[in-house]
Amino acid sequence: MKKLTVLLLCMLLALTPALAENEASLDGRWLCADIQGNVTENTPAERKDDFGLFVNKDWILQAEIPAGESKAGSLEDVQRTLKDRQIALLKDDSLTGHDAEMVHKLYRLVSDWNYRNEQGVKPAIPVIEAIRSIDTLEAVTNYLCDRNNLKRYYPLAMSVGADYTDPDIYITKIGTPSLILKDSAEYTERTQAGGLNYTLSEQLGTYMLMQLGYGEEEAAQVIGNAFAFESLMAQHIKPMAAHYQADYYSSLLNYYNPEELKALAGDFPILDMLQAYGLKIGQRFLVTEPDYIAALPEIYTEENVILMRDWMALKAALSVTSLLDYETHQQTDAISNAIMGVTGESSEDDNALSTVLSLLPVPMDNLYVQAYCTEQQRQDMLDIIKDAVDYYRVMLESVDWLGDETRAKAVEKLDNLRINAVYPDELGDWSALDFAGVESGGSLLAANAAVREFVIDLQSKKIDTAVDKDKWDQLTMQTAQVNAFYNPQNNSINIMAGILSGEIYNEDMSYEQKLGGIGSVIGHEISHAFDTNGSQFDKDGAISNWWTAEDYAAFQARAAKLAAWYDGFIPWEGAGYSGQQVQTEAIADMGGMKCLLAIAAQQENFDYDAFFRQFATVWRMQGLPAYLVTLVAQDTHPMRYLRVNATLAQFDEFIEFYGIQPGDGMYIAPEDRVCVW
Repeated sequence: MKKLTVLLLCMLLALTPALAENEASLDGRWLCADIQGNVTENTPAERKDDFGLFVNKDWILQAEIPAGESKAGSLEDVQRTLKDRQIALLKDDSLTGHDAEMVHKLYRLVSDWNYRNEQGVKPAIPVIEAIRSIDTLEAVTNYLCDRNNLKRYYPLAMSVGADYTDPDIYITKIGTPSLILKDSAEYTERTQAGGLNYTLSEQLGTYMLMQLGYGEEEAAQVIGNAFAFESLMAQHIKPMAAHYQADYYSSLLNYYNPEELKALAGDFPILDMLQAYGLKIGQRFLVTEPDYIAALPEIYTEENVILMRDWMALKAALSVTSLLDYETHQQTDAISNAIMGVTGESSEDDNALSTVLSLLPVPMDNLYVQAYCTEQQRQDMLDIIKDAVDYYRVMLESVDWLGDETRAKAVEKLDNLRINAVYPDELGDWSALDFAGVESGGSLLAANAAVREFVIDLQSKKIDTAVDKDKWDQLTMQTAQVNAFYNPQNNSINIMAGILSGEIYNEDMSYEQKLGGIGSVIGHEISHAFDTNGSQFDKDGAISNWWTAEDYAAFQARAAKLAAWYDGFIPWEGAGYSGQQVQTEAIADMGGMKCLLAIAAQQENFDYDAFFRQFATVWRMQGLPAYLVTLVAQDTHPMRYLRVNATLAQFDEFIEFYGIQPGDGMYIAPEDRVCVW
């Protein structure tokens, strides 16, 4: 293992960014303070030049990334609090009821290493042997259509959700498969992030395949074939960049009845696959990328059987790394950590929690709500949301570039905003779920399959039925997570209980601190109703053009100016930054801040310094270089130092309160500002 670790570390050095100490972004404005080691005692940190660094420098200098982790920060501290609470629930034997029974049964399966070590890799051997025996296209189809197989990987994605044009009805959605390298563009031009993902999957895949009975040369051949098959699929899958285009959502509106879908897929047995997956055949289907489905007969062929077989084998091998014995867990963790530059190991409690949450999200969520959620938290959120909504109404009614027709539709959308604050009124019911535990000779792999089939059955029963928009669906939005979001498909703002601690919120904070913490999150999320994505959905959650052509053109021009400005940031040499990728989140950051400043202006003796400092504190972070490489490539949020500085520099209230002047790093001339709303 030592030789392998040295090799991986050499790869890491080749793939991670070359960081020049104390250099600002190459646009000459701000240092990327998010990178561990990029800030030293000698780094200038003047309030007028770099407000985020000014507020957070002392914290950055003493911050330590925990063992087994890739980053540290205020959000990560909140995540730590949440994990500690959830781990306490795992160990609390006094909890009763079906949710507690399932959680504790699974926790024992996860935490009893003696039991898991006795099983070793045996639970996964039948999965791999069934895949290895495939040698014809008929055998591939038979394997994928046999629900007794614990792992099945289809060359397409199948799910159930609210219809995009009629959000009152559940519909089956047919999409493209998840690629190992995340983005189809990586298969023609590999980036730093793609290189990291490839190295990680190659090394983990090699180890796992050899553990499951392949020789070293065989494993290399399997991995080569798997990526060859992914390349075939990737040729017909839109790159991630297409997801950031203004017309992306309208491009998804492709509907087919069963016969039309069958015709689209040609020789590919798509209806058989849907039923084998566990979904009933509905009245119609939403196909997000018809060109890909139409290309499946060219991919799903006798000629490609071996490539497809090995793709399934690699996917299966990578999926069981956390479900087998201690040696497998330890070695795969070491491989991943070496590639990503992570030092130390995650705690056993954290690893156990991760597995339990992945399999039992709703039962764990129910236990968390009952143990930790309070009415005071909910009321605080509702109060801030009300203030924010009241401001947005004023903003929409007064913004000078909207015409009356569009303005009326925007206000109508705001007035129909649904609010899900902290916890659901009715908890999810998973009382029909069961699986074998330690006492019955069960395995984590079998439990994983049982939960998957249970969830698919729940989803299948929804097809062609009415959506209850007022019901909080914990399967898709657990409250025990460090998150808040706007859902365009039911026009709702959702504030999760798990985010309510640390620097983001506590009941004893001053009003200014609450506004700079959770208030900034709430303002941000409401803004998403009117960003370049949310603006494509109407008050009911349907994709609908409620804009006049003139107003939409003005909106897109403002959004394009913002995206072009973010294009100019280069966090480190060689790192391209995509303004279009972060456009929607940046619009929401700035719209949220404008909202908060309007609320602040209505308060007597408002402490602006406490407010601005709290906002900067919320977004502090230190991350490992390899983590930041993947973050810049895939995350739709601006880097955290930009979420502070690029946002605050847009507003007169910030500029004037601190006396910032032309020539200062935090000064942006009014005509150069990019705030969309």
